[in-house]
Amino acid sequence: MPKIFHYAIYALLIFPPLAGWGQQGFPYCESFQGEVERDQTIFGGDARLLDGVLRLTDAVTDQNGYVYINIPFASGFGVKASFEYFSYGGDGADGLSVFLFDGAHNFFAPGGFGGSLGYAPKEGSPGLSGAYMGIGFDSFGNFGNVSEGKTGGFPGSSNAVHPNSIVVRGPGQGSTGYQYVAGVKTNEGGNFGLPEDQRFTISSGGRGTRRITSPEQPGYRKVIVKLQPRESGVGFLLNVEMIFTAVAGNPRQISLLENVDYPYPAPETLKIGFAASTGSVTNIHEIRNLLVEVADEDNLQKPETAPLDDMVVCLGQENLLELPAGAIDLPNVNSRISCMSFFETQEEITEQADDPCLQGDCESGALLLQEGEFRYLGQGGQFSFTPNEGFQGDEVQVFYTVTDNYGMTSSGGRIRLLVNQAPEPISIFINELPLTALDACPGADVELSLFPSDGLTDIEWTQDGQVLPGESVTQITVSAPGIYRVRAKSIAGCPLVSDPVEIIFPDFPDLEISETIFVCQPDLFPDIRTYITDFNGESFDYQVEDENGDTFENEMITEINLEGAYLLRVKPKEIACWSDPVTFRLSVPDDPLVASFDYVLNATGLKEEAPEGILADDRIRFLDQSTGLPRSWHWDFGDGNTSNQRSPAHVFGEKGEFLVTLTVQTGPDCTSSYQMPITITRTYRVMFPSGFTPSREEDNLFGPKTKGIAEMDLKIFSIWGELLFQTTDLNGDGWDGTLNGSDLPPGTYVYRADFETTRGEPVTRSGKFLLIR
Repeated sequence: MPKIFHYAIYALLIFPPLAGWGQQGFPYCESFQGEVERDQTIFGGDARLLDGVLRLTDAVTDQNGYVYINIPFASGFGVKASFEYFSYGGDGADGLSVFLFDGAHNFFAPGGFGGSLGYAPKEGSPGLSGAYMGIGFDSFGNFGNVSEGKTGGFPGSSNAVHPNSIVVRGPGQGSTGYQYVAGVKTNEGGNFGLPEDQRFTISSGGRGTRRITSPEQPGYRKVIVKLQPRESGVGFLLNVEMIFTAVAGNPRQISLLENVDYPYPAPETLKIGFAASTGSVTNIHEIRNLLVEVADEDNLQKPETAPLDDMVVCLGQENLLELPAGAIDLPNVNSRISCMSFFETQEEITEQADDPCLQGDCESGALLLQEGEFRYLGQGGQFSFTPNEGFQGDEVQVFYTVTDNYGMTSSGGRIRLLVNQAPEPISIFINELPLTALDACPGADVELSLFPSDGLTDIEWTQDGQVLPGESVTQITVSAPGIYRVRAKSIAGCPLVSDPVEIIFPDFPDLEISETIFVCQPDLFPDIRTYITDFNGESFDYQVEDENGDTFENEMITEINLEGAYLLRVKPKEIACWSDPVTFRLSVPDDPLVASFDYVLNATGLKEEAPEGILADDRIRFLDQSTGLPRSWHWDFGDGNTSNQRSPAHVFGEKGEFLVTLTVQTGPDCTSSYQMPITITRTYRVMFPSGFTPSREEDNLFGPKTKGIAEMDLKIFSIWGELLFQTTDLNGDGWDGTLNGSDLPPGTYVYRADFETTRGEPVTRSGKFLLIR
């Protein structure tokens, strides 16, 4: 009987082929010499592919560009990276950096550019997000000082430039950290320099020079960076080497930084990137042929694989398979499968063993044979085999390797598949109907049944890709939303996977409506739906029930024309059950809604205080006299001021004619407006009496009543022009009919008064009056 590995056959619904999937660890290769080879290579700024390289900047002022590899590499066994760089064509600035940052950091933002080279902070701008290490290849010389907000640098003046230097900076976040760790000056001697025969400039040439791509030509540059784990287990020993050519035909590899202590704890995973910048001085900055590998290979072991014989697959379908747990041994700490490759012969595995880029290449993880296609599915040990339509025979054999996340690749194993005829497909019925989806009512139970159900083994139901424990029967009842599938095996051992069915419990909207809806006219009823908050007639049905139990749905709601209490319900259109009801009341007025108002002076309760009419400073009380039980009032006083009070008071403050408008409302479609002009002709008032009697208890003094007056000069004369009395006291008592303490005889007297209003206007009044005794 064929050997069947338990759990070796998986459903397409749980492990779909990942067409755009990329690798998940070491090694990583990106040449930049054509189209980008990996989806996880992300450009930004001025970076672009050009002429077989990745150009980060042109020789143009104030440019910046960056690239990062959005793949986390395990840090436990160190990191080794190599790349060629080209810096030329300008007048020497600024430089480029290679950096490592936290692999768990999902948000990427480069640091400051200019002399900070996209890694360190710059003048208040934050540094690289999640930064762990930055190595700057600095032509101009600012990466190794404290200018632009950096921390630490070469000894000496704080802002001195250090051209042609390679500088290492430590971890940081925001504006904190990014400490200077080490540096070397590549074109001079001394404590931080190089022997004379090893010196070189960061750039290969100035204006008018070209890219040097051949190791045999002077100006060639290739960098090797290696982070070797420290024996203590915390941090790394950093080595930076350079392959450079100063003499034609004589490339040299030298050590620039050797076993530099880098004591900072590393995140569990790291990602790598590059950045470059120019300022007022420029260079072209480019890279190519990036290779990222694990550093400490000596302490790593290769995965081991076992032969997989007599696994059963079937014609007419893509068979989803997985390496059984006992078929592979991953000996390295925290290791996992990051790549699986297929080969027609064992010899092909041997041929690629020495090429890390081929070993780790899972972008093209398919093997096409005459018998069919093997594909790696990009997740753990999952793969598939799809037999060709004209497949002849009952067996197919290939060889496979697995590569772990440290880039260690197994020596190869055999896979032998037994191919059976296509079985009858299986499907899921919903409530005994051949549906692909069902919108169910809240709390409802839904019956899912497998069809056909005879002759099947190893039945498993899944919900959203997760196996439902204990459900190995042909029929289940569910009450939760999700995508359901069933997988099983035919009598011959062929894997069967149903198409998915979806159970949906649609969300009900929050149902809100005004507690009381006031009708506008006794014989004109509104559309109740306009009072429903967030009404959505396209997605939901609405139902109104009256006190007699009669119901009105959707458009029929407009037929409601009786006062009373009602129940409102809602439901998604795709289901038959209604929500719990909310209550509202329909109120019908005895009279139609008609806006109206009048006004009085607030101080007196009268419409006018004097023949001169209303003054600008008079406070006017507007009185609502509308009918029809309005629920809201809006006043527009015609001078730019408004009010929502029922009967507001208002001061116009200026002369003019103002059109006052009152708009009342009982609902969205029920409004009425009324307008009245208010004329303001004066800003002041002066009133003199026609006579007075000094002996009376009231009206026994002569003087004006005023409003809006700031100053006054009042004179009283006899009819012959003799001045009898004068006052400037606006708040004084007035004239009492005497002269020097003696009563004057009754008769006719003359007054003259000069005023100045509160707005600075001059006013004069004169006339005669009677003194009565």
